[in-house]
Amino acid sequence: MSELHYSDDQLNAFIDHELSQAEQLEILQAATDSDPLRSRLVQLQYLKALTRAAYPLTGQPSRQQPRAWTGGGFTRYLAAAAMGALSLFAVHSMTDQAPSGATSPQKPLASLDQMQQAQTRVVFHISSDNRDDAVLLLDQVELVLQEHRASGRPLRLEVVANNQGLRLMQQNRSPFPERIRQLSETYPNLVFAACGSTLERLTKATGEQIQILPEAVIIRSGVSYITRRQQTGWAYIKV
Repeated sequence: MSELHYSDDQLNAFIDHELSQAEQLEILQAATDSDPLRSRLVQLQYLKALTRAAYPLTGQPSRQQPRAWTGGGFTRYLAAAAMGALSLFAVHSMTDQAPSGATSPQKPLASLDQMQQAQTRVVFHISSDNRDDAVLLLDQVELVLQEHRASGRPLRLEVVANNQGLRLMQQNRSPFPERIRQLSETYPNLVFAACGSTLERLTKATGEQIQILPEAVIIRSGVSYITRRQQTGWAYIKV
């Protein structure tokens, strides 16, 4: 099927993992071979992510039903690989053409601006405690880091967790503490950041004494932090 035959409703359902396994894989395979389709998916995902960041859904229980594409191991591998490719496409499309703003009259500041434009800067965002979301997030993060290291291009990458996504960075609760530790040790240009507002809210609501993994830093507000990053030209990817 041509990428022109996919409606926005179909692509939004794909992004939300609401299609059947066969339909999900069909669009993934089509997006792998089609720049226009990947561009549409990135734009739709970006708009959806902006909406979620502006109006986070707090207090919602995590999804109980399995995702449509989480069947066999090979199917899951294809889905994760294709979504990782879309993340790379999003990074390149958002960062390779940096906006040309007015340069500062002060030479030191102008040099800093030039350095920042030459460097790819990406912030990933997770707000769900769904294990599949965490797997996709870490897979995409590692793929982007590997690709930039192999090409020699400078990269700064941050992972921000808020709402129930904070559980990914919680001691004795994170499903992947060892992988987070290994990624942090392997890539010094990677930062894991936990939302302090979420931490405070969860502590009050549940009475838990929540400790964050030593590889993560605590920031005041995840949404405010992401907004500031976007305002300074960072590429934003919501998982």
